[in-house]
Formats: sequence, structure tokens, C-alpha cells
Amino acid sequence: MDNRETKGMSRRSFLSGAAATGALAAAAGLMGCAPQGATGASEQKTSSSAAETSTGTSATEWSWETKPEPIAESDIAETVETDVLVIGAGNAGVSAACSAVEHGLAVTVIEKTTTVNGRGGGVGACNSRLNKELGFEIEPVAAQYRWNRTCGNRNNEQLVTQWFKNSGPALDWLLDKADQYGAAYTLYAGYSRSAILPEEPDFHTFQAGTFAIPEEAGYFVPTALLYQSCLDQGVEFLFEHTAEQLVQDESGAVSGVVVKDADGVNKRFNATKGVVLATGDIAGDQEMRDAYLEPLFRDMRSDYMPQGANTGDGHKMGMWAGGVMQDGPLPNALHPQGGTMFHGSFMFVNKNGKRYFNEANWVQAKSIQTMKQPGQVGYSIFDKNFGTDNKESLNYGGGMFWDTMSRSVTQEFDPAEIEATVEAEVEKGATAWKADTLEELADKIGVDKEAFLAEVEAYNAMCEAGEDTQFEKEPVFLFPIKEAPFYATKVEAVILVCVGGLKVDTDLRVLKEDGTPIKGLYATGNTSGDLYAVDYPINMPGNSNGRCLTWGYMLGSILAGK
Repeated sequence: MDNRETKGMSRRSFLSGAAATGALAAAAGLMGCAPQGATGASEQKTSSSAAETSTGTSATEWSWETKPEPIAESDIAETVETDVLVIGAGNAGVSAACSAVEHGLAVTVIEKTTTVNGRGGGVGACNSRLNKELGFEIEPVAAQYRWNRTCGNRNNEQLVTQWFKNSGPALDWLLDKADQYGAAYTLYAGYSRSAILPEEPDFHTFQAGTFAIPEEAGYFVPTALLYQSCLDQGVEFLFEHTAEQLVQDESGAVSGVVVKDADGVNKRFNATKGVVLATGDIAGDQEMRDAYLEPLFRDMRSDYMPQGANTGDGHKMGMWAGGVMQDGPLPNALHPQGGTMFHGSFMFVNKNGKRYFNEANWVQAKSIQTMKQPGQVGYSIFDKNFGTDNKESLNYGGGMFWDTMSRSVTQEFDPAEIEATVEAEVEKGATAWKADTLEELADKIGVDKEAFLAEVEAYNAMCEAGEDTQFEKEPVFLFPIKEAPFYATKVEAVILVCVGGLKVDTDLRVLKEDGTPIKGLYATGNTSGDLYAVDYPINMPGNSNGRCLTWGYMLGSILAGK
């Protein structure tokens, strides 16, 4: 029997199941996290049968509930001493390493892949010096209320306050490095001006400019800047090095990590100031998806790069050390970017030709509502006037996939740019279509023609009347579909990142079930939890990357004891 809907919903239910197998007792030498792909749950579980708990109820036995055997001393070839050991060279890990070295600490970063794994389109932060210079300051109190409300007030509001207070200084730190190395930056204009669903101009985008990005640093300029700064200050990066086990003493304190290098040789790294878990999210591990995500998201496409690399290694290590996950199901940042990168606020229909929600909405709503449709796909429908119609709509709304993907707050929206984007996709013929008649358009996108034509007729009548009687979309977003040529762009949602993780305190120490910290163990980025719950607060666009930067920026002084 498939009982997935009962799995992974809270740390208490997780622990009650784990108690039967003795999975979470804190002990020395506990962390087995070899790299793996996004394999199915049946391939990873140690048992496919339900285990009997002490209460007599059945619970699934997940593979991470079984501790790996400690690596024998005789199998450890070398011991290395350092102050700070960071596990993971992504946005979060590189930020933490850079801040730690700037606080006078010796830092080693291990990464199981062959490169730095920076990713994203920009970094969200509240009131950087760039916000102030360009005249786009944010009112943080109202923005924080909206953030917590989106999370159902089930998140740790102390962490949210900490993000709002520290993300601006963290971003200034990054901007200083951009100035040092010759990179360019600006504020992205693609945020909502809606009075009902407002978003803030907090999304900072970066271009390389004259900065020569190291080949192994990838495309994401912010992380490449921090990586270059790390190299210049003597941080050691060890690629193709995989964390095998955390090292704990009899009290449960973490003192280091056993690592397997590219040649399969085991080494112990002793870290006198702390071990930082920065291994990304869980989206590359299907078993963890099954355990921690709600059913709608368990099997959907993930665009977290590199594909399959983020397998919850840090989450598992933290739990084996005695830490706990935040209450589930875990929240996800979703983007409707699986089709064309433009949809606007125009009429959306599903494969049955039916409209299915208020389209003048935020990206999370567009993603979730589309995922609930047949085939988990939708189509944005508009006519020849879409460029100028979209420009008008941006006075009252906007956001990602509604605006262009590159416009600065200092630039006016140019309809020709979005028209060129759509026409280019039409030429490819995979995610956008153009037709001289609505009948032809229905045939091209493969929807129920009769229902589609009736829906467009009804929609046009509502546009003329100035009232959306179906979903109460505001009249300023009601644009008729009457003048040929007619267009459709494909709407398909992806998981950008699962943003839930291990419980941490305001010093980013991993917490045990009783709320006390595990000495010497820290988590950052998407390995850390409780900044979010239920849903991802896009009212501060890019705040997940902002967490990576901000928590890393803070960790330097925390680890140095300053």
C-alpha cells in the first residue's frame, strides 16, 4: 500500500519511526554521504517493508535511519588540521569560507564535484547601498510581515528578522568585492508593483564586466567573486572530496570530518572552530523527496544545478549527529520556467481549453495552479498587442516571467524586447506558437478546440465589461484576445530549490530535538531550516540566494567568536 501522504510530516513523527531502529542516537563517527544520483526510493531504502515502532504503529524505514558503520582508524591515511571545514562549494559554502578567512581563520572547503557550484540569477537583500543610491529603499517591517504570513507563521521569525537586518550589510560586502574585481551590478526591475501582492526591488543582478571568472567557478558572478577572494586570501579548496563521516567525541560535539579524496583515500580533517554543512538542498534525492515533500512536488522536474548532485548529504549528516529537520512538509521555491520565459498576466488555459485561475499572480501561484492541471501544463494566450498591453500592466503588477528577465530599475520597459523573446521561441516551435486564427492556435497547442474558443469568447466579454466574474482578476489586467496574429506560450513549473532543512539557532548551530545546539556543527544555505515554512516568500525575490550570502557573511564572526 502506498502511504506516502503520511510520511515525513514532522520531526516528531520522523523520530518516532527512527526510534524503532535506533537511528538517531548521537555517537562518534556517524556520517556516510557518498555522491549519488536522483535514484528512486526503492533503490535507496535499507528495507521496503514498514517497521514496527514502539507504539505499535507502522512507519517507513528510510535509508538515512540506518547509521553507517564507523570508518576504522586503520583505514584513515592522513590527518589534516584546520580551523574551519566547510562541506560544499556552492553559494552558501563559498560565502561562509570567505567570511571565515577574513576573520583570521584557516579554512578548508571540500566539494564532491569537480567545480564550484554557484547558481542563480541574482541575490536578494534588504536595503543594500545600491538600493539607497538608486532610490529604491525597502520598508522592512511590512516586507517581513508578508514573508512570515506566506510561511503560515510556522517559520522561525527570529531568523527572518536576522535576515532582514544582515542581508543589506552582506550585500554591501559583495558589492565591495565586485568593485574590487571589476564586476558590474544593478537592481532588477522585474518585481510586482501590485498593492495586493507587492514585491520589493531587492534582487541584485551581476555581470562579469572586466572580472576574469576562474574556469572552475562557473557562470554565477556573485559566487565567483567570493571564490576569487577566497583564493586570494589562502582558502584551500579540495574538489572531488566527499564527506564520509562526521567525527564526534563522547559528548556528541563535532570535531571534524572523515573525507574520501578523488583517489579513494580516507583523510580525517580536524576543525577546531567548527564544521559547516553547506551541501545544498534535497531535490536530487528521490527518497528524501518522498519523505519530506508534499505529494504534488515529489516527482516534479528540478532545475537545481548540477542535476542530481544535491542529495541531502548535509541533512543526513546533521540527523546522524543528533540534529532534527524542521517540521514538514518542506517548502519549495517554484518557478514557471519549464516553458517560455514569458507569460505576463494574460489568459491561461489548460489542455482542456479551460481557464483555471487569476493570472495576475505571483510565480508560486502560477506554478502550483499549473501543476494541478492535466499534464501539469498551461498556456498563456494573447494577441498581437501583447507588448504594449504588457507594458501597461506593469504599472499595476509585474514580476519574474511577466517582465523581461534582464531589465534594470533604471530602464524603461521596451515592448520590442519581450516581442523578440516570444518570436524567437515561436521560431523554435517547442514552447511558443503563433497563428492567424484562434482555431489554428488551438490546433497547434493541442487543446480542446471547442472549449478553447468558447473560453476565449467568454474572456473577451469580461474584458469588454471590465469585470472578471470567474476569478476576480483586476480590470487593469483584462486585455482582450481579438487581433491576429494570436500567440500561446507554454507554462510549466519546476522546483528551483527545496528551501527546508535542519533546525538551527540564530548562531546557525544545528539543533537537537531538545532545542540545544550540537557543539561544533553549523548549517547554512539550503541545508539550514526554519527561515521558511509552507511556502516560499517571493515578496523578497532572490532571498534564498540572499540567505546563502547572509548566513555565510555572519558565520565568519560566529566561528571566530567575535
